[in-house]
Amino acid sequence: MRTGALLALTVLAVAALSAGGLAGPAFPDRPVEIIAPAGPGGGWDTLSRMTAKVLAEEKLVTQPITVTNMPGGSGAVAIAHVVTRRKGDAYTLVAFSPALTLTIVNRNTPYTYRDVTPLASLTTDYGVLVVRRDSTINNLRTLLEVLKRNPDAGVVAGGSAPGSMDHIIFAKAARAGGVDPLKVRYIPYQGGGEALAALLGGSASVLSTGASEVLAQVQAGTVRVLAIFSEQRLGGAFRNVPTAAEQGFNVTFPIWRGFYGPPEMPAAAVRFWEETLVRMTRTKGWEKVLADTQWFPFVLTGDRFRRFLEEDTKNFETLLRELGFVK
Repeated sequence: MRTGALLALTVLAVAALSAGGLAGPAFPDRPVEIIAPAGPGGGWDTLSRMTAKVLAEEKLVTQPITVTNMPGGSGAVAIAHVVTRRKGDAYTLVAFSPALTLTIVNRNTPYTYRDVTPLASLTTDYGVLVVRRDSTINNLRTLLEVLKRNPDAGVVAGGSAPGSMDHIIFAKAARAGGVDPLKVRYIPYQGGGEALAALLGGSASVLSTGASEVLAQVQAGTVRVLAIFSEQRLGGAFRNVPTAAEQGFNVTFPIWRGFYGPPEMPAAAVRFWEETLVRMTRTKGWEKVLADTQWFPFVLTGDRFRRFLEEDTKNFETLLRELGFVK
């Protein structure tokens, strides 16, 4: 939809929203689109589809919600799309996480969080390193010892661009084990689903990703998780997976996930989405999503969320310099 027509519709909808208040599901008044900036099967895709499902089931949004996969550049394609084509759009949400922060820090996009409208973080997940069940590598220490002797002994797959989130999960662990992460081959895929397929198909020997993205394979017994980068062990299917710290490496990697909107989203629409997403996290339906995915609540909105993003961005800038990805 062209920007002029979009702005006109938005003005009418926001006027209705302002008149009707925020007590009921009066807004939005036409279909909503959620953009997952990656291929099917990964964390952004799952967050987008689960959010659309719960918003509809809990009747928090009564208009149809579609999910569009828009892979490319670890969020770079999607943020460029909404900045250049969705200005003022009150009906579009985009999933994001530290993967987009790293895309910004690596300057793989000319845009930053100041060019869009951060709405809310909802969950957190944790980084993991995974091998196939038949791998001879049984733990993180062995993996790092092998790669320290010969960086060509392994190929790491991830669902994000080089220097972005999945790559940095591995790089952080590698650095802690005395391995130069820049000497180990990393293959980027268009999403977690493709990267997992590469591991299972033998194109890669190690998968660097989020825990929830391999939950089904852990339950099916097709993969082995070498370490989880959380402060303490997770429960459920990951209860027997040791943390990196338990194996002698002081490495954690939380993966928050949430949504942003296009630039110049009307203030009333911002308020609606912030309140509605928070309301969603208090429903039984969302509780089931957290249980099924083994995500944890991490709910932030408004100024607190924007301050968090600024601090998170600075922390990743420091980390990339320490890892040698940025000079």
